[in-house]
Amino acid sequence: MALSILGFSVLTMQQTDRLPAVFGTLTHILQYVKQRSREEYSAACPQCGGVPHQNGEWPDRLRIFLTEPARLWCRRCGWFSFADKLDKPADPQALSKWHKEQEQRELARKRSAERALENLRSTKIWERYHESLGEIGRAYWQRRGISPSAQNFWQLGWREQWSFTQPDGSVHRTPSATIPLFAHGWIAKNVKHRLIQPPPNRGKYIYELYGQKHQLFLCQPDKLLEGHVIAVEGEIKGMVLQLHLGARELVVGLPGTSPGQRALGQLSGCEHIVLVMDPGSEEQAHRLAAQLGKQRCRVLITPVKIDDGILAGNLTQRELQSLLRTAVPA
Repeated sequence: MALSILGFSVLTMQQTDRLPAVFGTLTHILQYVKQRSREEYSAACPQCGGVPHQNGEWPDRLRIFLTEPARLWCRRCGWFSFADKLDKPADPQALSKWHKEQEQRELARKRSAERALENLRSTKIWERYHESLGEIGRAYWQRRGISPSAQNFWQLGWREQWSFTQPDGSVHRTPSATIPLFAHGWIAKNVKHRLIQPPPNRGKYIYELYGQKHQLFLCQPDKLLEGHVIAVEGEIKGMVLQLHLGARELVVGLPGTSPGQRALGQLSGCEHIVLVMDPGSEEQAHRLAAQLGKQRCRVLITPVKIDDGILAGNLTQRELQSLLRTAVPA
């Protein structure tokens, strides 16, 4: 059933996290409400929408702040309102003041993110994870189609018990398989954890460093991204496809179907891009092609996930190349 608020049509849905009563009727109709901390929630935007990402994570473009004055702000379309004035235009002076405060907070966030990245690079935490692979970690990656030599090449790792704090303050513990993300030249940008036992209502992946820009997974970080490239949805799919195609092809893994402009910008020097997407991803694939430039993109929607298909069918390099030639213009 569709309801209307502030002139926007939104769909009702069962919520996991409930907003405080200060947000009035929005508490009942905002979609994908998720508590991020004691003072912040996120949700889909009542103006520009938002749908779950391919990895299962909920949309979070709308940020909802409880600190006085309570307010809502969409990072995508810029929609803004104070909680006590949801049905009234925002006061220009108050809005200007809030935007200045937001700019200061964003600057502080960026500085904090830069310090965290410097610390990650200095400690080389991904190397410690790689050293902790052991038999269990090695066996996990082997089952996913990644050989021991490839595990070493990409410095994949394992944490027998990784702990992180959830928005409600509780601590979740799970084994995790780790994937370091490198820019060209093997410059570390982040580490991605594939949660073996994820908590309810969140995706299977979480980053070591929060607040960093999304990055492509470069299967060959020593090569420049130029010419012809194959972009597949997901890091593990990228690894499996790269291994079976060989080093002459250049494969990258996309961080989901909504990678963001920073990640897509890494493909700016590529003349031809084949987008390899999961079943049912037609809409997302064509949206990505439009962002990248349809004239240089071809799309392949596989009948099963590409890594599952490769492993189940034991596809040869020639068979994979034939499959990729069936990609159609975007």
